[in-house]
Amino acid sequence: MVDTFALTDNEHGVTFSSRQWEADGWLEQFLVTISAPGREACAWVVNSRYIASPEEFFSELAAGWRGWSGEKLWYAIDQELQLVATADSLGHVTLQVQLQPSTGAQSWRVVAHAYFEAGQLESLAERAARFFRPSPNNSFKPTPLRGTA
Repeated sequence: MVDTFALTDNEHGVTFSSRQWEADGWLEQFLVTISAPGREACAWVVNSRYIASPEEFFSELAAGWRGWSGEKLWYAIDQELQLVATADSLGHVTLQVQLQPSTGAQSWRVVAHAYFEAGQLESLAERAARFFRPSPNNSFKPTPLRGTA
């Protein structure tokens, strides 16, 4: 079990941490921190059972390692976190991470970018899976939504 999932270089980074579990083992929420020299922003992100998980997003990126057209998108159910991935024909992948924990007059938004080569996507997906998967020390079993089984 991994305590953090980090996308960092020497000075900038996005870190997923501080997982909180529901009684049945579902990952209820986690903390996302975007950091740069002299700056840091963090917010809690709800991991809803009713949409695809971030783990599935990173797995989809790895499955498409040869590239894709357009954007691959994941966002938390309340849209406090958005992940947008693009790929070019040379095997370069750009991941945009947008953190915006609320809307309205007092809201703020931070955007960071992480860059990968196509050959790094499988490892990235494996690290994401170790962080986002339900806890093995519990009884969580995914329940299919009506009309999907």
